[in-house]
Amino acid sequence: MASDLIRTWRKSGQITLMLLDAIPAAQLGDRYSKRTRTVAAQFAHIHYVRVRNLDLRGGPDLLGDLTAFEKGAQPGKGELRKALKASGRAMEKLLETAESAGKVRGWKGTLASYVAYHTAHEAHHRALAIVCMRLSGYKLPQESVYGIWDAWRKGD
Repeated sequence: MASDLIRTWRKSGQITLMLLDAIPAAQLGDRYSKRTRTVAAQFAHIHYVRVRNLDLRGGPDLLGDLTAFEKGAQPGKGELRKALKASGRAMEKLLETAESAGKVRGWKGTLASYVAYHTAHEAHHRALAIVCMRLSGYKLPQESVYGIWDAWRKGD
């Protein structure tokens, strides 16, 4: 059975995918100003940070064949979903390894602080994606927004 921390990580990843699924493909290019990331780039960045951490803290065994998107890439929903699912599973394996070892390699804080950092980072970029759409004139349907936030209150 997965620990509370791993279940928390898993739930955060599910919410990231729920948001991606709720976004129309036409909105992936939205941004809130010329020099900021697009909606697609917000999700690509989440994947990038996961890949970078897997490389630094998990090594080649956990990284496998995962690669980050090229800088400036504007991947589609299918590519993003596939990449986020794969990097989410790999991060879960990193957390399982860290639980067994009692720490995350190269991380000075606790395992809980590592999970908290990553869930907060991803929530920040999910919010930026929503802001990009909102300032571009698109508003997510209320049922999507409430469904995403409501998912935290539900169990596994």
